[in-house]
Amino acid sequence: MDEKKNIAKLFSQNLSTTFVLAMMAITLTGLFFVDSEVVNEGLFRLNGGISYEGIVQIFIWSCIISGLMVALTSDIWFRKIMLLWRVAVLLLLSTAFSAGFVIVFRWFPIDDWEAWVAFLTFFIAGFGGGLVTMVAKTKMEDRRYNKLLSEYKSKRGRKV
Repeated sequence: MDEKKNIAKLFSQNLSTTFVLAMMAITLTGLFFVDSEVVNEGLFRLNGGISYEGIVQIFIWSCIISGLMVALTSDIWFRKIMLLWRVAVLLLLSTAFSAGFVIVFRWFPIDDWEAWVAFLTFFIAGFGGGLVTMVAKTKMEDRRYNKLLSEYKSKRGRKV
């Protein structure tokens, strides 16, 4: 039961983070890079805003990405696979699902190679930023736990 609560908590944390960051990235991209006078399709409709359908699509995409993150980065299902391989698979699957959403929902013109280069650049930069954050968080937790362990050992009269 506790494991199910942990999975639900991880999923909801990842979902909220992924959805908020995706919405902010798309909003900023639309604000600075999309000419609202020209583009009236894909995610950017309603005089340059994000359409309601686009928001739902981003939410569904966020659910899928969050599910992948929970499944691949936690030790709940894939304990014996090295974290590096899990992150590599997460990158590949996330890119594939994201590209699928771009194609199916026509988030941007799919025949424009510059749009794909920009998409991949921003996607990999975002993934890299998330990975750096995850590694930094893990290192901070590791230091904290090692410090607590050292304090515990010193209280018990053992050498550190």
